[in-house]
Parts: sequence; C-alpha cells; structure tokens
Amino acid sequence: MENWDPAVVKLLSIFMPSAFKSRAAITQESRFVHYTTSTNLLKILDRGEIEFRNTSDMNDHQDVEVGIERLHQWITHPDSKALVNAIDHCAPGVWAEGVKKFDEWLPKLKNETYVVSVSQHNPSENNTGRLSLWRAFDKNAVGVAVVVHTSPFMHVAEALKAYSSPVTYWTRQEFFEEFEVVAASVLANRHFLSRTNRVVLREVIFLMLLFAAICSKHPGLRDEQEWRVLTNPFLWPTELLFKQTTGLKRDGRAVYNLALKDRPAEGIVGLEFPQLISRIIIGPAQNSEAVRQEIISKLTEKGVSQPATKVVLSKLPWRHKAMG
Repeated sequence: MENWDPAVVKLLSIFMPSAFKSRAAITQESRFVHYTTSTNLLKILDRGEIEFRNTSDMNDHQDVEVGIERLHQWITHPDSKALVNAIDHCAPGVWAEGVKKFDEWLPKLKNETYVVSVSQHNPSENNTGRLSLWRAFDKNAVGVAVVVHTSPFMHVAEALKAYSSPVTYWTRQEFFEEFEVVAASVLANRHFLSRTNRVVLREVIFLMLLFAAICSKHPGLRDEQEWRVLTNPFLWPTELLFKQTTGLKRDGRAVYNLALKDRPAEGIVGLEFPQLISRIIIGPAQNSEAVRQEIISKLTEKGVSQPATKVVLSKLPWRHKAMG
C-alpha cells in the first residue's frame, strides 16, 4: 500500500479492518496462485490476455447471493445500530446515503461485476499445489497452478479500475462481529472522520458494503484462501479492459479481457510474462509430463528465460480411479 494516499489507508483500516490486515500481511516474498486448466493457460499465453468473468458464470456464483443476503440480514438487524449511530455521530445521515447508493447499484453489482480469482500461495505447496483445488477440476482436464508475483495485485492503478480484495469465509456471527470492530474503530477515530469530506465518507461506506457482498463465501471453503480482482464497467469504466462477446459459450454473456502488458506511465507494471510468472505446477494427471513440455515450449516463445526451471510436476500421486 506504499503508493496509496495515507488518508485512504486510514479509511480502509477503519471500515475494512480484516481486508486491511490481509493486505498489510502481503510482502515482496508473498505469492498468489491462479488455478486453471492447461488448455486455458496456453490460451492466456498465446493471446497475452486474461479474462475477467462475470460472477454469474463462476462455479461458486451463488456465493455472491449469499454475501448479499447476509449483508441485508445484518443491515436490518438491531446489532447494526451501533455502527449506524457511530457513523452518524461523525456525519449525520451519511450512513443512509451510503446504503441508498448500494441499494441503487445492487442490480448492476449482481449482474455486471467481473472478476479474476487467485488464491494465496503457501510456500509449502511449491512442489505439490493444493489438493482441494486439484480436486475441483473435471477428470478429463489437466489442472495447472500458475504462481505469480503479488505486486500487480497490490498496486492500485487508477487507469485500470480493477481492485483486489481477500475473500472472507465468515459464519453469520463472524460477519456480524466484523461490523462490531468497524463500529469501535469509527468511534475511536471520530475526530478524523468528522473532518473527512462527506462525499468521501459516503463512498467508503458504499465500498465497504460492496466488498462485503461480493467477496464473501461459505465458511466451509476457507481452504481456498481466495482473493478476487473485481471490476464493474458501469461503476468503474475504463478503456484498458475490453469487452468480448463473440465465440462465447456462456449464454452469450460477455467477458472483459485485460492485456498482460505493462503501462508504466499509467502505473501498471509487472503484468508481462517474464516478470509475472514465478512458477507453474502441473497437477496430477496421466499425461502431466507431455503437458509440462508443451507449456515450457510456449514460455520459450514468450521470452521467459530458463522456463524448464519454472514448470514442475506436482508430487501428489495421480489416481486413475475415483475413491469409493
């Protein structure tokens, strides 16, 4: 967060405390990992683009509905009054303005939010990948784990209009408790917030609600350790994400593509292949070595030095028969 305005950092720490702590824990040594199929990885390498997919097209798309439902449960619960009163003590009526904006944008947030999903990578998984994520792949697909540097995800480039956030896996009680923490933090920082521009306060309330709704998942999925990079072309229009509607299988629904190209003048760096990719793990499969060689060849075409050292086979055993 070294490139962020200090006031923005403070607002984030007040209104999104868990996300703030997760961001602060990311270091230069940290890595994210994108689990996908070998076929899709080769397409990404060929085109030099990555897709932002509509949340309605994701395998776990119902989690957005769950997040929205849980948020509304909290807003209408008496426990929410502590935060409402704390905020209105700083700027009377601003809470209602933030909620009103959220409600007005909700249809577009549900239907027009696009995301790229990554997971936090554990160094202990360098030679194996994560078993629970390998199991998510169809038996006829070869999964790959693309380990990448975190800096492009942590750096906020105003031109890109895509924002990263950790996913939460809270129970209903934990969800409510997070807002209790926010209420206490608002009270502790009431003098700072009372001097903050009202429009800024309304926006940060809106964003707090937005990320709480879009980046919440069932607690049983905690092992995923997911982060989402999300954008919304209506809320945050940008020329750097281009819409694709042709050749799609998902009921004709659009995706948005981002060229994996650095634009230093616009604050976008670290997206190109030689710098972006730290390691690629080929998941357990009968033909994993053949897939490895194909990916090594493609990385060579893209100018990645010593690609064979970056592409490894998972040491998890391949099971040719299902359990049971």
